[in-house]
Amino acid sequence: MAVTHRGRDRVLGRVVAIKVMKPELAADAGFLARFRREARAAAGITHEHIASVFDTGSDGPYHYIVMEYVAGESLKARLQREGLLPLDEALRIAAEAAEALEAAHSAGVVHRDIKPHNILLGPEGRVKVTDFGIARAMSSVGDSETGTIVGSVSYISPEQARGEAVGPQSDLYSLGTTLFEMLAGRPPFDGGERLAIVHKHIYDQPPRASELRPGLPAEVDSIIEVCLAKELSRRFASARELLGYLNACPRAEKAPWPPGRPRDQRRAPSLAPGDRGRRARRRTLIIASSALAFASLVAAATLWTSARVRGTTVRVPDVVGMSEAAAREYLNRAGLESRVVGHRESPEIEAGAVVTQDPPADRQVPPDAVVKLVLSEGPKTVTVPNVTQMSVSQAKRNLEAAGLTPGAVQQAYDDHVPATYVASTLPAPGSRVVRATEVDLMVSLGPKPVLPPGPPLPPQPSEHQEKVEFMVPADVGSGEVTVTVEVKDDSGTRTIYEHRHRAGEAIPTQAVTVRAPTTVRILVDGEVRDERQYQ
Repeated sequence: MAVTHRGRDRVLGRVVAIKVMKPELAADAGFLARFRREARAAAGITHEHIASVFDTGSDGPYHYIVMEYVAGESLKARLQREGLLPLDEALRIAAEAAEALEAAHSAGVVHRDIKPHNILLGPEGRVKVTDFGIARAMSSVGDSETGTIVGSVSYISPEQARGEAVGPQSDLYSLGTTLFEMLAGRPPFDGGERLAIVHKHIYDQPPRASELRPGLPAEVDSIIEVCLAKELSRRFASARELLGYLNACPRAEKAPWPPGRPRDQRRAPSLAPGDRGRRARRRTLIIASSALAFASLVAAATLWTSARVRGTTVRVPDVVGMSEAAAREYLNRAGLESRVVGHRESPEIEAGAVVTQDPPADRQVPPDAVVKLVLSEGPKTVTVPNVTQMSVSQAKRNLEAAGLTPGAVQQAYDDHVPATYVASTLPAPGSRVVRATEVDLMVSLGPKPVLPPGPPLPPQPSEHQEKVEFMVPADVGSGEVTVTVEVKDDSGTRTIYEHRHRAGEAIPTQAVTVRAPTTVRILVDGEVRDERQYQ
């Protein structure tokens, strides 16, 4: 959908990524309106795992978006190079992507195109999810474009494949397919024609990741299974719920990964046609002989097994950060009891979620042991006192007594407050804020002095706008020609419009600001066809 350049912000000196829309999209007014609306929504999300949107705009026929530059590579490039990822790293990447989705969904933004291509890995492997809202902006472009722009069908949810409205749970489905690929080396549904893959997303059950990578904990298969549930009611309700299970999932595999091969040779070798036939027959025999054992395994597995009974003990899962209901269910699945024993203030964990647990995570305890939970009350809030009309020292004492931190002190003229006294605060008096929040003070300089009138300003040149319209003449022939609009004034010569048109087509009306004698020239394939003078 765009060509991406690396650039430098000449004001702030930072490196940025600049996406310039393809011309065929830039010519679609409906797309541009949707794109700007989605870019504004994405710019309102601030999170450490989301690539920030700094600006969006146009320069003549060029429409662009300026984003945070991430020095690294995409998850797709990493998978193409390495094939598989270690379990702990795959779970960390999925968890950081889930954090990004939680922030976006809380702001009312659904990504709609989560896949390894849109998950960037910084120099230290930290996740940055990019291109929020782009898929929505593209959703009404012509059918010939939609399949190309929305992305690979290997990662779309069943409801998205059916052309239905999608919500946050669609992103969770796509993240589940991405986690599957990180662990198994390929998406759960891949290969064949696009229509066949779409059909599989809608109707087929995905394989278990452990079928392709023996040794994965059963918890991993359970998490992916719920992410890829066809019905929304069986899928995770939110990114936060998924995040809790990802953080609690065991990081140790039952068998070495990958068995018998060094890490840089994880990609499966290609097979000759004869080898493929022998491999297929051997696989058929293996599947037939193990069908009964596998059916028994599936029947015995539970959806949320989060611990393993080893002799007479059970491993305690990590439930810190989960809601009370999710923590109780998770512990119950592990064969443990739970009891809330108290509440306490926590600036990091939202109210109602688990702050501490006893015994701690990974402790081996007897079956049916009781895990004691302390729930968060959230950050304690206080009211900003009214310290206006006070001296700075007295205002600071009152703020500290209220549990707040005095912040920056600035000065400004004020007609109602005497000089050296506090005129206002930020946050304003009466606001409810988290304890220890900094409160900035604005100190009065007294009434603004009245200055004597200065010399009259020199006359400024008048300024007005002229509309430039042009229709391509019929004598240009039947093919497309390049129409260029040039403006020449006291600041030099510049091109304000250039695009391909056919005979009889009118170019979009161009607005030219006239401050001095101005010449507008219209060229068709480099030949001047019209020249206009403005004063």
